[in-house]
Amino acid sequence: GVAGLITPWNTPFMLETWKLAPALAAGCPVVLKPAEWSPLSASLLPQVMEEGGLPTGVFNMVHGIGETAGAALVAHPDVPVISFTGETTTGQTIMRSAAAHLKTLSMELGGKSPLVVFEDADLERALDAAVFGVFSLNGERCTASSRVLVERSRYAEFVNRLAERAAKVRVGPPADPATELGALIHPEHYERVMGYVRSGVEEGARLVAGGGRPEGLPDGNFLSATVFADVTPGMRIFQEEIFGPVVCVTPFDGEAEAIELANATQYGLAAYVWTNDLRRAHRVAHSIEAGMLWINSQNVRDLRTPFGGIKSSGLGREGGRHSIDLFTEPHIVHVATEDLPVPRFGVG
Repeated sequence: GVAGLITPWNTPFMLETWKLAPALAAGCPVVLKPAEWSPLSASLLPQVMEEGGLPTGVFNMVHGIGETAGAALVAHPDVPVISFTGETTTGQTIMRSAAAHLKTLSMELGGKSPLVVFEDADLERALDAAVFGVFSLNGERCTASSRVLVERSRYAEFVNRLAERAAKVRVGPPADPATELGALIHPEHYERVMGYVRSGVEEGARLVAGGGRPEGLPDGNFLSATVFADVTPGMRIFQEEIFGPVVCVTPFDGEAEAIELANATQYGLAAYVWTNDLRRAHRVAHSIEAGMLWINSQNVRDLRTPFGGIKSSGLGREGGRHSIDLFTEPHIVHVATEDLPVPRFGVG
C-alpha cells in the first residue's frame, strides 16, 4: 500500500532517496513529506521521477509543517506504513497517532552516542575519530559521537589534544571549500544549542574549547567547535541530544565503568569503541546498548546493513533487504500436493 515517508532537515536529499528507493522497489506508491527547514533539494525529485518514467501518482510530495502536513499523513487510514527519521518526541507523537490504525512503523530517532577510548587505543586515530564524529555535518547528525569516554590514565592528555584540535576546526560559510564547520540550520536551533552550552557551564562542566561565536563571523548561526571536560552523568549535556558541534568528555576507571557510562542515557543508536585488545572489544561491544557499534572505526558502513537503534533511539531497521521487509508484508500460501490426512470430527 501507500508508504508515508517523513524525513528530517539534516542530510535531506540522502535520507529522502534512502527511503524512496526501497519503497518504490517494493511496489509502494509513496507520499514524501520533507522537513520544512530544508525543503529545497526535494524539489528535484518530481522531475527525476518523471524523467525516470515513473507512472503518474506513484510518487507524491507534500510540503508543510510537521504538526499539520506530517500529522495528516500519519493519521490517514489509507497509509498503512510510516517511515520516519527525526527526534524522539516527534516519534512518540507518531506512535500514538499510528496506533489507531495499527500501522507498520520504522523510526530512527535521537542519539547520544558514546565513543569509548581505552588506554591501549591508538590515541591519534581515536582523536581523529572523536573530532570528525561530532564536528562533521556541524554536529547535526544522529550518530554523532557526542559523549567521549576516556580511560583515566589517558584522560588529561586526550582532553588537552581534543581541545587543541577543536580550536583549529575551520568555521565558515558552507560554500567555502576550506570550511569544516558551517552554520547551524536555523536561528531557533542555534538558540537551542547555545542553551545547552550555557547549561553545561552552569552545571559545572569545564569548558576547554569554543562555547561562543567565532571571530570574524558576527552574523549567522555560527558556533565554534565546543568541548566540555569533566562532564558527569547527571548533567543535561551528558543526557540530552544537543545536535550541534558540542562534545562532552568524561573519564572512567576500567571496563565495567566504561560500559556503565556508555549505557547511562535513554538513547541507544550508535557507539564507538577504541581498543587494541580484541577480547575486550568483543566484550564491550556485546555489553553496550546500541543498535550499531563500530570498533576502531568511525561510522564507515555498508548501506545494506541494518540501520537503527534501541531504547529511545527508535524501532525497526532500514537498509538493504531490511528496507524491503519494511515496505512489504509476508504472504504465506500453503498448497497440499498430496491428500494429507485431515482429522475427522463428528463421524461417530
